[in-house]
Order: sequence, then C-alpha cells, then structure tokens
Amino acid sequence: MTIDIYEVIASNAALLTFLTIGLGYILGRVKLGSVEMGAATGVLLVGLGMGHLGFEVPSLSGQIGFTLFIFCVGLQAGPQFFSAFAEDGKRYVVLAVVVAAVGVSLSLALARLVDLEYGMAAGVLGGALTSTPTLAGAQDAINSGAAILPAGMTIEQALENVTVGYALTYVFGTAGLILLVNYLPRMLGVDLKKEARQLAREKRVREHRGDEAEGAAGLPLIRAYEISDPKFAGSSIREQIGERANHIIVQKIKRDGKIIEHTPDTVLQLGDLVAIVTDLEEHQRAAHALGSEILDPDLIDFRIDVQEIVITNHEIIGTPLSELDFPGKFGCFATSISRAQIDLVPLDSHTVLQRGDILRVTGERSRIAQLAQKLGYVEREVDTTDLVTLSLGIAAGLLAGLVVVKVGGLSIGLGSAGGLLLAGIMIGFLRSLNPTFGRVPPAASSVLMDLGLMFFMVSVGIQAGGGVMAALQSVGPVVIVGGICVTVAPVLVGYFVGRRVLKLNAALLFGSITGAMTSTPSLAIVQKAADSSLPALGYAGTYTFANVLLTFAGGFMMRL
Repeated sequence: MTIDIYEVIASNAALLTFLTIGLGYILGRVKLGSVEMGAATGVLLVGLGMGHLGFEVPSLSGQIGFTLFIFCVGLQAGPQFFSAFAEDGKRYVVLAVVVAAVGVSLSLALARLVDLEYGMAAGVLGGALTSTPTLAGAQDAINSGAAILPAGMTIEQALENVTVGYALTYVFGTAGLILLVNYLPRMLGVDLKKEARQLAREKRVREHRGDEAEGAAGLPLIRAYEISDPKFAGSSIREQIGERANHIIVQKIKRDGKIIEHTPDTVLQLGDLVAIVTDLEEHQRAAHALGSEILDPDLIDFRIDVQEIVITNHEIIGTPLSELDFPGKFGCFATSISRAQIDLVPLDSHTVLQRGDILRVTGERSRIAQLAQKLGYVEREVDTTDLVTLSLGIAAGLLAGLVVVKVGGLSIGLGSAGGLLLAGIMIGFLRSLNPTFGRVPPAASSVLMDLGLMFFMVSVGIQAGGGVMAALQSVGPVVIVGGICVTVAPVLVGYFVGRRVLKLNAALLFGSITGAMTSTPSLAIVQKAADSSLPALGYAGTYTFANVLLTFAGGFMMRL
C-alpha cells in the first residue's frame, strides 16, 4: 500500500494547519545568540515553505485567527488604555507615536522611491516593526473594500503583495532589532547597568532580577521571637522597623500569655513574644537583634499565601503604593505587578497602580481577602470564561467595522480590524470596572491570542509562500534593505527623542523602544544587558499604545 503524504496533508486543512504550527514552534526554539527566534517567526517560515510547496489553506482559518488575535489585543489593552497616563504615560504615548510615524513615513517613502507594487509598503512596515497587527489592519482594509486599489489590480494580488512584503522583512525585523538593542548602547557609550542602578536609586528600590526574587531567599516566612534585649523595651514597632516597613509585618504580639491588639505605635516590652512575617534575610537580622526564636502555636499558626489581585477599584487607580500601606493596614506586602503580561519587578513605594494591573501579594489568607475587597478581586477565583460576552463582543466589533461614513467622495470606516480592536478595548475596560462582566482570565486570553496569532501566521505564510521566491528574485534585495532601514531608523529617532526631548533614563528608554516595536524578545536582551527588570516598566508603557496605533496604520496605508 502506497501512501501519498503530500496528498494526505494537502487534502486535510486541519492537519496542514496544526502541522505547520507544531513545526513552527520547534523551529522557533532555534536561538539567535542567546535568544530564541520565537514561535511567530518559526510558524511564518514553515508556512512560507508549505506555500512554496504548493499547499493551500482555506481563507476561513486565517479569518478566524485574525479575528481572535485582534480582538484579544484590544481586550488586553482595554484595562490600561484609559488610565495609562499615570507616571510616565504621556511620554510613552509620545514615544509610541514617534516610532510609528517614522516607520510609516519611511515605508511610504521606500515604496515611492523604488516604485514598489501597491501593498508592499504596509507589509514592509509590519515586518520591519515585527507588528502583526499592522499586517492584519492592511489585509482587512483590502478584504473590506476600504483600500484604494490601483486600476487592474485584484484583491488577491494586493493581499499577496502585503504578505510578501511582510515575509521578506519580518525575519530581520525580529533578529535585527535583537542585535540593535544589544549593540547600540555600547556604540553610543551607554552603560545600561549603570543607568539601571541610577534608575533604581531614583525610584528608591532594592533592585533584583525577577528570577532571583522567586528563589528561596525571597519566600515569605513566619517566625516568632522573644524580646530579651533591654534596648528594645520602651520603643515602638514603628521605631524598630523604620524604613523596612514594606518588607516586615508584625503579625501578632503575645504579652503575659495573651494576644494583644497592636498598631505600629505599640510599645514593645521585655518578654513580649512577637510573630513576624518577612523574608529569610530579615529573619536572620531579627534573630540577632530581637532575641531567641520560639515555637508558639498561637503565634505561628498562620497560613501564609501568595495570591494575585486584579486592580479594578477606581478609587485607588493612580495611587502610589506608599499611600496604600499594605503592611500597616492589611498585614500584607506586594512582591510584583504584571502589566500588559509583563512582570514589573522590583516594586517601590512610588509605583503607581493602574486599572487591570495584576498585583502579586503575600500575607495571611484572610488578610489578603480583605485587601482584595479594597483593590479589586483575586484572580484565581475567576476560572471561567464568559463566552457569551466574548462572542457577542467579537460580533459587535465585526458589525462596527462594516459601518462606512461618506464625507464628500471619501469613505471613512473602522474596518474589521478597527472594529474588533475597539470592541476588545471597551470590553476589557468595562470588565476592569465590573469583574463579573465579560470574565476572561489572563490564561484564557493568552491562549486565545496565541492560537489566533498562529492561525493567522499559518495563513500569511502559506499565502505568501507561492510568490515569495519570485519576489525575492525581483524586488527582494531592495525590500530587505528598505526593511532594515525601517527597523533601524525608528530605534535611532526614538532614542534621540527619548533622551533629548523626553529625558528618559536610558534603561527605561530602551525598554520603551522595544515596546513601541512590539518586540518581547528584544526586551529580554535589554533586561539582560541592564542586569535589571526595570526596563519592563518602559515596555509596558508603550506596548499598549503601539499595538493600537500600528493596527490603524496598516489600514491607513492601504487608503493612500
């Protein structure tokens, strides 16, 4: 019996799609230096190969992938979109606009200078900036009829031009940006480690790498001690803890065999038994300072827990952690914040909470519950997805994209990409106001977004695969060189504007630039070079705005 493998794959669209995704993930594990190529790059390259071999996928799979991906981009941006102007928000918006404007201008200039076919400029922009939303916006403009096609050009030809331009520039957009953020600071004489230390001093934080914070030394522990040193008698808890109040929690005090109520102003006495929650380093100090450690069930019978709280209460949005005083008021302390799926560590007293932030808190379980009531809700308690709101939200976004307003001879509309993006933003924002509405846990949102992106990348790769070799032989070198310029120039201009105009710290600025280019792998390079997690603050600041701007940029370019 002879089995035609090619025919088996070609006749089964589901098999072709998931085979491409699986092989793409394997290829994406290939490292460029110390950084993996990435799943999106791997799936695109495998898709190009499949398309070159003559395989085809139904357009529906790409449409579903596009729909899920763009809607989830909006859903992710929604909670922070209207409240992200806290701290350095305005500067992040300016930087995201500058990077997008430079990229759009150069892509259009390249197309006119070398007379690229219609649609390639948008593809070059999306690939060079590693912005899949740009590609989605451009393709949607073509499919919806909003694009102004040249005479004699078919929709299929326009779509192929966009995808080919994207495919030819995406690989360097990914690898080139990684190399750029790795070597540019050295070429400019910028010491990212020094800049990160300076930023840490300005923000008054004890800088540490996020992975170290998860080690045994950073785990919260509860221990009890007997006050046996006379010098501690007559002094208050506040006086003894001082600046370490955000790292030490006095859980209970036992005096003369009874648990007493205490406040930061409670005066300690000889013989007091004190239960403390803190990390190993602080316990070592306490053991030398306070006295001997004791085992008392009344004091140490606590269940120390770590939970994630989603920030939704409008009353605390924009409030720095120093004003909230978690240790003093709730007996808990915050260890990290996740914003736009990026962990922001370490925290400091000046860190400002934004809507949709996921705050990781350590403390006794009942006290965390009290804190959650003030801030929002405990994330792990929401383990189901509201598919009704999700489905109707997507439907509403698609319907909004169909609305076209004519102004004179000009037709103006959002298109499917814009409609889905705005619908996702609104639902994400409303969900942050009312946690019982439109529940989509971060894990579910991440799966939907990743799966949508992979379906879309399979479609893009296979569609472009048929014409990529011909394009590579004809305009390939020009497009690739042009794409390099579109990758490099926004970084250089963004750095100049960020340093000279916006006065951003260099470590924070390079993180912001990677966010404006929507490149998470490049953020990892910046953090490694800075030996700090602080650049993630800048990444989260620009990433939300960049995704929205670049989605509309793709559609805008197809209307010119």
